[in-house]
Amino acid sequence: MRVVVAALTHSSTNLQNDDLLYVEMAHELIATGVLDTGDFVRPPLYFLFIAALSLGNAPWMVALKGVQCIAGTLVAVPVYGVARRIGGTFAARVAAAVVLFDPTLIAYCHLLWPETLYLLLVTWVFARATLLRVGSGWRIPVLGAVTGLAMLLKPVFGLFTLFLAGAWWRDHGFRPALRIALGFGLATALVISPWVIRNQRAYGASILLENQGPYNLWVGNTKDSPFEVLEEWRALPDPVARSRAGMQRGLAAIAEAPIDFVNRSIAQGLNVWGFEFFVIRNLIFGGYGSVAPATLLAAFWTIQLAWTLVLALAALGVRRARHDRGFALILGFAVALTLLVGTMVGTTRFRVPLTLLVAVSAGVGAEQLRARRLEARDLVAAGLAGIVLFHSFTRPVFVRIIGAQYEKVEELRDPAWFFFRY
Repeated sequence: MRVVVAALTHSSTNLQNDDLLYVEMAHELIATGVLDTGDFVRPPLYFLFIAALSLGNAPWMVALKGVQCIAGTLVAVPVYGVARRIGGTFAARVAAAVVLFDPTLIAYCHLLWPETLYLLLVTWVFARATLLRVGSGWRIPVLGAVTGLAMLLKPVFGLFTLFLAGAWWRDHGFRPALRIALGFGLATALVISPWVIRNQRAYGASILLENQGPYNLWVGNTKDSPFEVLEEWRALPDPVARSRAGMQRGLAAIAEAPIDFVNRSIAQGLNVWGFEFFVIRNLIFGGYGSVAPATLLAAFWTIQLAWTLVLALAALGVRRARHDRGFALILGFAVALTLLVGTMVGTTRFRVPLTLLVAVSAGVGAEQLRARRLEARDLVAAGLAGIVLFHSFTRPVFVRIIGAQYEKVEELRDPAWFFFRY
């Protein structure tokens, strides 16, 4: 299915913004040997991935999408294994189906974004790292290296290593946990160290892997126009000055109106678990060129109905699934990531690495529903999921789409929505 959708959309794909930047900078790397990541210091792995596939005379974009389709399909393997361990064969089949037929995950495979590769790497770590022990041998450094690769796509994944270290200490005691952590951490450090050293030499201690966090803090909390923020960011002389300004402006905006910050953080945190901004980014803002209103509505409702079903099943299964210690660890990371994203900008791209959590919960929920083993507490969780969905449906951007309050899709191109202010 991923290959079919990629083929059907190939001719209409319109590279712009981040996806265009990845291509341009990857090709510049091939021509000059120097990696430039644009207005932000970004992690390098996706640039290197595109550059590697662009070497030679092969149709590199076809190859890139093909590799991403394979990677996106392989995610179902570790998801199936974890769901089977927790809920049995039926739960595993449902969990795998959630991954294989999720319309947004299918779409990511033909986009020039790092989400598909990132998802495969973090799912591998989620499925295996919580099972590590002193006798795990080569699996310890391998999973540490995979974690490093994931951080070279999205550095925020480094936060999960803190949860892992705590779990190893809890399960094995201090000294065995220290031995696991040293092997794991050394492998992670070796993978990320070239990029860290490069940034240290260029910018000093203020930038390790990226500087998009300060920008997200600034643009997510200021009342200024997002275009004004971006223009001011670009006008600053260097990445260090931009990082410092982003942190200062973001923290100043929070201190100026702390109540507004709390309310905004709640809304942005809910946005992470709401409906997919893919519709906004790719259909409203021209990721596929000019789109008819009927096409927009069809894609919109396909994504909304699929996510509604998955989230409802996940709510019914999360209570039972969290009894598994590995799953509970991932759930804790999901809560921490949601709180962190809530302080900046809330977009469902941050939910992509948590696909295993959602899919396994949905599989277990489907098994609970089939076996009629639901309890009142499960219905409470479903009610909370309903609140998240209601919040999504009442956001201005979706109200306009649902009510068909436009004649052309271009009428929906609100700059605030482009910067995730919905």
